[in-house]
Amino acid sequence: MATRALIGYLNDDNTITTTYNHYDGYPENLGVALDKHYNTDAKAKEIANMGYVSFIDPETGDIEANNSDRPITVGDDDLISSLQYFKEQADGTDYAYLWAPVIGDWIYSPTAVKMENFVDKFMLDIDFQDEDDLADMDSIDSMEEGYESKWKSFISEDMPSIESKLMKLQNALEREPVEYVEMYLASVERDLKRGDIAQYEDMTIEDMVEDYNVYIDDKMDL
Repeated sequence: MATRALIGYLNDDNTITTTYNHYDGYPENLGVALDKHYNTDAKAKEIANMGYVSFIDPETGDIEANNSDRPITVGDDDLISSLQYFKEQADGTDYAYLWAPVIGDWIYSPTAVKMENFVDKFMLDIDFQDEDDLADMDSIDSMEEGYESKWKSFISEDMPSIESKLMKLQNALEREPVEYVEMYLASVERDLKRGDIAQYEDMTIEDMVEDYNVYIDDKMDL
């Protein structure tokens, strides 16, 4: 059975141009081919604009293409929204590969994961490859400032209890890897934006720490 995949290129406006790959789309084949032969911005853009690929030889980079479909561009100027469209476009495939110019590398994820896990995978790799961003996280003080500014961007005035819990949660997780806490915070943000407020209002700090641990354990199992 064919291992299908979607190959994407992240454009400057945060839309994603995609090409369908029909055969051998698993990382040991297509992933290797992309890393070896399409690992520059120009080459990544070229392959993502093919529209349809039957197979890419991992040894030579040669492309077999039996159809002449046009590439499909999905998304809008919001990166998270574009990644959601990217996953929807990848429906029916097994893997999705995305070239992100900001880090100059391919990122991939299996598609048989929840939407939030799929989006988080790409967001984490894109957001945390910037050296300046990492340097800003060298101390707890700067981390606290970063979290507070993030919370104010999505905590509304009618959520004071949740804001208080997030502050306490930060202290409880201060020894955890910063990137893990940021990833969990991003998932909370999406829940709150969707209106899923009650579940966090009912949680104790201990509940939220447990929820964090379950979330990260699930991530590590992917």
